[in-house]
Amino acid sequence: MDLYIYGPDIEQLGVLDSFASLRWRRRYFEPGEFELHCPVYQKLQKGETEPFNNLSLIWPGNIIHRLDRKEAGIIEGVSIETPEGSTSEEITATGRMGSSMLDQRVVTPTLIFSGAVEDAMRKAVSDNAISARPLPHLTLGSAAGYAPTCSFQATGKTALTVCTALSKASTLGFRARLDVPGRAWAFEVYQGVDRSIAQHALPRVLFSDEYSNIKAPKYEINTTGYANYAYVAGEGEGADRVIVEVDQTNGEPRRELWVDARDLQKGEDMTDDQYREQLRQRGLEKLAEASKAENFSADAVDTLNYQYLTDWDLGDVVSMEKWGIRLDQRVTEVEEVYENGIETITPVCGTPLPEKLDFGSD
Repeated sequence: MDLYIYGPDIEQLGVLDSFASLRWRRRYFEPGEFELHCPVYQKLQKGETEPFNNLSLIWPGNIIHRLDRKEAGIIEGVSIETPEGSTSEEITATGRMGSSMLDQRVVTPTLIFSGAVEDAMRKAVSDNAISARPLPHLTLGSAAGYAPTCSFQATGKTALTVCTALSKASTLGFRARLDVPGRAWAFEVYQGVDRSIAQHALPRVLFSDEYSNIKAPKYEINTTGYANYAYVAGEGEGADRVIVEVDQTNGEPRRELWVDARDLQKGEDMTDDQYREQLRQRGLEKLAEASKAENFSADAVDTLNYQYLTDWDLGDVVSMEKWGIRLDQRVTEVEEVYENGIETITPVCGTPLPEKLDFGSD
């Protein structure tokens, strides 16, 4: 595998064709991340008198691009050390995918929006990172016209925080696709396809022992912090405070959440219904953050019927079955590991367990 390295202005610096390992973690609702291990010096090639120093390529701000992926990574951290048991110095580079640049821009002034989620994400990016305070080389990709809608107002949050919240409260993912010929990052909203065995319109994808297409399966469920019914409190005091209830119980026992949304104020040109819809959207976002953590993960084995990137991909809804448990859920993460000539692909279906507890501010 060749890794093409570009500078911040998307000028090609070189190609890294030899490395110890690469972990490439793609995510649907937020930027993915990567970790690369490679030697400081490349092996001498025929005709060379000095080894090439990979630090001229692997440095914060530079871009790692793979021709077989739509995402590209931006290097954020670099460390150099000699691994235990080795005599060769090694570079460890870490970073996130291109859409992570959106955390460099704050949404200001207040963004008030009612309409399609896709348009909301595009407006948050355009108003705060393209038309004003532009991020270098960032552009808007083509709009797809996806159906999910929202109504909200936001200020003081980063453009990345806004896009992530909207993504988790809908069925849409987002990314920044590297357009090398155009020397641009194209912000795109996209939607996975339902390939679960619960539908019949498209070829179905089932990961199970029966199909011999999974190894090392793992199932997790955790209801700590789970809520499915929100009381969203907006402007006003005491009995005059505007409170909207958001019910996402779907037949399950009610688990309540209080959301202080006093920061959402009713504008002069806003009707009562429009304001209540904004409060409802805030409730949906907070319930998405407080969702039940339930997921299947497993090493996917490519078979004749199920090929990664051809028959299923990040964002698709697929089925996983093991131990009498079946989960029809979206592929929210795919971790790709390349080490010692071995490729391991691990999809995560459902809601991953949080890497740290976050009780939020509400």
